[in-house]
Amino acid sequence: MGKVQGVKEKLHFQLYDAFFVPEKDAAGQTATFGGEMNKRDPRMIRFFMDVQNKTKLETNLQAAGVLPSLNTFEARAMRVVVSSLKLADPVKELVREAEVLAELIYNSVTTLLVGEKVMIEAPTFYFPSGAGVSPGVPTVSNHGEPDPLATFRFAEPVTIEPQQNFRVEMLFPHGVPGNGGRTGLASVPGPFRIWVMLDGYLTRDVQ
Repeated sequence: MGKVQGVKEKLHFQLYDAFFVPEKDAAGQTATFGGEMNKRDPRMIRFFMDVQNKTKLETNLQAAGVLPSLNTFEARAMRVVVSSLKLADPVKELVREAEVLAELIYNSVTTLLVGEKVMIEAPTFYFPSGAGVSPGVPTVSNHGEPDPLATFRFAEPVTIEPQQNFRVEMLFPHGVPGNGGRTGLASVPGPFRIWVMLDGYLTRDVQ
């Protein structure tokens, strides 16, 4: 389908990418958050950079760190969403799920970089998910209220120009809690996902 020259369309759009812990590692053993971190960088997750071999559930980016074609994106909000844990006994381990979530958001710093320039940087608790299961469900913990309006919004939009590099980094300055042990965030088994979502407006050619 050809492009209509000189005509653009602007639509509400989300860019998202996830750090994924599979259920089993390459050796067939139970994969953990700490183990998957150690395969890349034991202190940092880089979102929007590793997009190969991911499904639509993990990312909607086509190439690492850049927008498709000559599109422009205005980021209006940023969210960090964490999936529920795989628990043998959800009732008994509800407290553990809340503690693991707290270890993530209170022990990491999340940074949005556009063209190697820091656009915002703050502890991860500053970016609630605005998503999740109803708070009336007693066996589920969410990162903030499961309301799309209950999340961080930029005072002014952050613009990502065509072919401009961007990424989000989640740094654990003191290491992943529980790394080297059998408890804590590092020991969380797969399947487990942490998403970063940029919510805003995409401008693209009309086809």
